[in-house]
Amino acid sequence: MLPESRLYSFIDQKEGFTLHFLEGQKLIHDLAIIHQVIGGGFQYFRDAILSFQPMISFLKPGEGLGVYIDSEEPYFRLKIEMSETGQMRTLLLPEDFKQFPEKITGKCRIVKLLPGELQPYTSIINLDDVSFHQVVNRILVESYQSNSEVFLSQDSDQSLMIMKLPEINVNKIQTNYVMNIDQYWKTMEAKTRILYEMGTTEQSDIQKHFESEGMLFLGSKEIKFKCTCSRERMFEGVRSLVWSSGIEVVFEPHEKTIETKCDYCKTSYLLTREEFES
Repeated sequence: MLPESRLYSFIDQKEGFTLHFLEGQKLIHDLAIIHQVIGGGFQYFRDAILSFQPMISFLKPGEGLGVYIDSEEPYFRLKIEMSETGQMRTLLLPEDFKQFPEKITGKCRIVKLLPGELQPYTSIINLDDVSFHQVVNRILVESYQSNSEVFLSQDSDQSLMIMKLPEINVNKIQTNYVMNIDQYWKTMEAKTRILYEMGTTEQSDIQKHFESEGMLFLGSKEIKFKCTCSRERMFEGVRSLVWSSGIEVVFEPHEKTIETKCDYCKTSYLLTREEFES
């Protein structure tokens, strides 16, 4: 059995970078079971999850983040919602989406939930024939003003986000912040690909790999699917439709029950006509 996925954080104090390594094999395994996306569509779904999930490292206690891509060419809708605690849920529509879009035209909406704030922070990025692999990096630069970049593995369900630190000394260690992210990745690429090819899920292997390169381990966080749906929430959603449009819009004549399904986790709930009539 695969262990739950984890996001590992390290800092290279000498060169001035933080690294966030996502070991996502259990996450993608669960994705394949819950969502019946196949072919190129699943490959896109997989790459999207591995690209966006390292952004959990930006969240402070109590915060949440939603990434919503409304693509018109090709047509699809992608939703990824995550919390600081490491819980996430996602969906891709239409469910039979089979393409891997090399270019995307549409909009990306980023919604950040802040504790104690009634209105979330929202930003919108226009996608005009943008390469899929550049979407997450556009978000990092334009929405988070972060000098960061995500690098995906093609060998295992893992990814690495590298973020450049500002020009300061850390713990009185002499810094050498002359490299940009592309230059730094060139020094790390071969070593990181060794880890990708290993496909290990063991924390000891991952931690040792980066520590052997002189990096300080900052900690790790479990990342897993967790849907917040419930029968009560599903009932309230259908009840609002009944109130606004009438019960005949929801139930066929003489129909006593309906089955509703959560788009995120595919859990089914049975609702009765009697509940709404009462």
